[in-house]
Amino acid sequence: MSAVPAGPPVPSPDAGPVLAGVRLRSTVVPAIALTVLSVIFIGCSAYAVYADWTTWALMQRLVSAPGAVGDAELSRGESLFLLASSVQSKALIVTCVVFLVWFHLVRTNARVFAQGADALADGVAVAARSVPSAKLWLPYRIAATTWVSSRPLGVDDGSRRFPSALVSVWWGAFAVARVLGWCGGMAYSLAESPGAVRYAVTAMLVGDVLDVVAAVLTPLFAIRLTAMQRTRSAQRPAVAAVRP
Repeated sequence: MSAVPAGPPVPSPDAGPVLAGVRLRSTVVPAIALTVLSVIFIGCSAYAVYADWTTWALMQRLVSAPGAVGDAELSRGESLFLLASSVQSKALIVTCVVFLVWFHLVRTNARVFAQGADALADGVAVAARSVPSAKLWLPYRIAATTWVSSRPLGVDDGSRRFPSALVSVWWGAFAVARVLGWCGGMAYSLAESPGAVRYAVTAMLVGDVLDVVAAVLTPLFAIRLTAMQRTRSAQRPAVAAVRP
């Protein structure tokens, strides 16, 4: 009996759609890890806010009545401030690493969902080198483009409204916190008087409060975008062009 010619391979029902050699990737585990780390970072940032406020109050007392603050109290205040800054910085680094892993995955999926969705991202590196201030704006644009590309298909026009407030507030809080933290840290290292330390700590206090805001919004952004991509991947057609 002659063999029946084999037909084309039947795709696995679990296989994701492929566009230009790119396959959908699961972002659930990184999103969960990012959520856990964001909660930890919220705690570290709250601790930093407490240390900032303690240092500010200490400097205020030192300015008002220099003799009312002893060397031991100043030493304890400085140790608390430095410890909180160190813990927060380490937590931020770990959280950012996991965020970048998750964000790379959702960007890869966005390329599957919408051709040309990463057109802006391809020019980010070149633009950021020539325009330093763009380093704060372009990541937001990439996040917004990824969000738009991941919208589940609607019944009417194939898209859903893009809630820009979530991404805007999230990235704005994070970016301003970074600027204030850097400026406050520089001012603190150069401060030579209690008044100068107080002003430096004020900037860092506001920045740490914004860090808490950004850390609260980060898992909301990650969970929502991950859920959007899961819904989008279950729809057909799974690959569609971005609508203007």
